[in-house]
Order: sequence, then C-alpha cells, then structure tokens
Amino acid sequence: MTQLRKWTYTDSNEQLYTAKLTNGLQIFLIPKKGFKECSCTLVSYFGSLDTKFTVGGKKANYPEGIAHFLEHKLFEDDLGKDVALTFSNFGAYSNAFTTFDKTCFYFSTSSFLEENLRLLQKFVMSTSFTDMSIQKEKDIILQEMAMYQDDADYRLYQGILQNLYPHTALAADIVGTETSLKLISKKHLKEVHSFFYHPRNMALIVTGDFKPYSVFKQIQKNQERTAVSQPPIIFKAQLPYYPVKKTDSAAMNIAEPKLAVGYRGAKPKLPYSFLQQKIALKLFFAMLFGWTSSTYQNWYEEGHIDDSFIIEVEIHSEFQFVLLTLDTKEPIAMSNRIRKKMKQIRQEANFSETHLELVKSELYGEFFKSLDSPSALSEYFAAYLPLQSLKENYFELPNILNKLDLKTVLAVGEHFLAESQEADFTIFPK
Repeated sequence: MTQLRKWTYTDSNEQLYTAKLTNGLQIFLIPKKGFKECSCTLVSYFGSLDTKFTVGGKKANYPEGIAHFLEHKLFEDDLGKDVALTFSNFGAYSNAFTTFDKTCFYFSTSSFLEENLRLLQKFVMSTSFTDMSIQKEKDIILQEMAMYQDDADYRLYQGILQNLYPHTALAADIVGTETSLKLISKKHLKEVHSFFYHPRNMALIVTGDFKPYSVFKQIQKNQERTAVSQPPIIFKAQLPYYPVKKTDSAAMNIAEPKLAVGYRGAKPKLPYSFLQQKIALKLFFAMLFGWTSSTYQNWYEEGHIDDSFIIEVEIHSEFQFVLLTLDTKEPIAMSNRIRKKMKQIRQEANFSETHLELVKSELYGEFFKSLDSPSALSEYFAAYLPLQSLKENYFELPNILNKLDLKTVLAVGEHFLAESQEADFTIFPK
C-alpha cells in the first residue's frame, strides 16, 4: 500500500508530504495552517517542445502548438460546456498554461476543496471533444495568436529565441502557427493525451490548510476510479543545435526600441543539479548586471537603461540560456556594452563576498514571500518539476543558497559563458 512520506525543512519551517501512487502519479502535499486559500496544480510533462518523439519503437511527429491546443480543449466537458464554469460553481478560480516542457492546470479556492480536487483530476485525465468543437477552438486560438503578435514584449522574447535556437521547437511559438494549427486533428489530440496524460507522466500539488492524510486518501480514491492502461514507452527527441543567428530585428508601433541580448549555453553537463546551476547563474548575473551592481547603477544614472531591464535564466535538460531585455533609445550601443561586459568578467569589481551575500538576500526574500501565498507556492513548486531526485525541490532553495560560495558561482558562470553563443534581437518603432 502506498504510504505518505513526510519531509521537514528547518530553513523555512515548511512541511512536505510526498507519495507515488501505484498508477505512477506523483503527489506533493504542502499544508499551510491558518490560510483560507487552497491551491492545486495538476502537471503533465508535455510541453511545446514535445512534437517529435519515439513511442512504442515508432517515430511520431505532431504539429507545433499541439500541447497548448490540448490544454484549451481539455476544459470542454462531455456536454460541450466550459469546465471553468463548473469550478466557479464550486467557488474556485481555474486556469492553465503551457511551457516548454509541461502543461499545468490549477485552481484556487477557499471552499469545496474536495469537490474541486475531484473535478481537476477528472477533466484533465479524460477527453470529450468533437471535430466541430476543435474547429471552433482553432478560430479562438487564431485570435489569440493575433493578440500575441501585437504584444511587443512577446515578439521580442520570441525573436531572440528564434535567433538562439533556429529551426527548432524552442524557436516556435508555444501556440503554434496558422499552418500548424490547421494540421491538428481529433486523432492527434487523443493520441498525445493517451501518451502524456498518463498518471505516470503527471504530478499533483496541493497547498493550503488541509489534513494531508485525508486529502491523500481522497486522491487515492479518485485515481482508483480512473481506468489506466499500460503506459507507452516514450523517448523524447533531443533538441538539435544549429548555428545561432547573430542578429535580427522587426518593426512595430512602439514609442521606444526594445532590445534582447541572449546567450545560448551548451546542454548542461556540470556536476551540479539543474536547480543548483540555475541558482548559481541567477546569482552570477545578478552580481554582474542586477540592480545592486555598479554596472546597473552607472547605466541607470547615465540614462542608458531604466526599470525595464530584466535578466532571465532558464535551465533544462536539453538547453540553458540567459536573456537580457530592455527598452532603450540606443539598442546597438547597449548590445555592444552588454557583450563587452561579458568578455571582461575577470576584471569585474562586482564579484565579491559582500555582493554575493546581498544578492543571496534578495533570492531569500523572494522565496519566503512565495510561502505566504498557496497559489504562488504551488506555481513555484511546479516550476521546478520534474525532479532529478525527490530530495531536490523548491524547498531546497535556502539550503542551496547557503552552500553556494563565490568560487562556485564564478565557476558556473564562467563555464556557461565559455561555451555559450550570443545573439541579439531588436524591435524598432515604425
């Protein structure tokens, strides 16, 4: 019989209960005594990158955007109604989102946890769409595509990824293209649902004020009602690495140019976990370009940058990249400044023990702030799945921060830059 295992994290005074059901579903229960809100997230490890893979020894190839399309269609119940309305009737707000490597369905509520939790599992793990409803959804997503294309920040993000990872699924829009959308069929959707929405490929996270053993028994009971076939053996295709496109641009109706400078690292190979590498890189680039750095302060005072300056770090088994995005009147000059800084790491005064402790404090603050919101905590916890090991999850962040010293942070950052390739993308005003 499956048993709950309890983990206690002294750094944050948090508790986590974990289990893996006999059907393969991973359970993560995070009790938060005294909170009125409960939040649940059901994760399928099926994202926008998963269009090519081998299943049962046969190669499969599906249209771009199918993971996002399936996310939309699963909200349709067997009567053709929107499941979000059913959640509302139970006093819950529900939604979903698709990322590169997963699709997450979630709800937040202050009442009827049992009913909402049962509904979440039922609608995500079953399909009831028709050819007619699929065509209707295509029209809706076409409108969504048009909306995204009018968003300059979205176009900037997509543009730099297309430069860093040309001709790959990572460069493709998560919602797909007008051409790929037309290719998606009911057969495609049912197939990928049977492949990736198997409990063995999913995880359920529950946060809030509840009794862990009671909720666990309820989940077990719900899962026992679900007929589960033997999961197929799936090997996801590796992300190909083609030469980066050094620079590109677009023109939109904006007041000021937008710049993105990106660094594509090699596939992670360091003797550190993904979480350790991500935190180390965040610390490294925060010291180099973050708001506490002399570089940021000088550029800000000189009018080269403003509050739009953002650093993003992404680590995955198939890729790792760092993006710096900003609004600037001088995109070419700023691109050169950023690239020059990257080549002068050893001369940087920003790298010191004192500065490291300062940027660590910022990450500590973000972490502890997230613990005050069950919905935010559920989202952050899901973001670090799938786990390389059961012990390493979002609650390990303070422990990892404590152990990371300046020497390690510099080593991880310099190793990333030594094997990285750079590119930029600019959106100019029309």
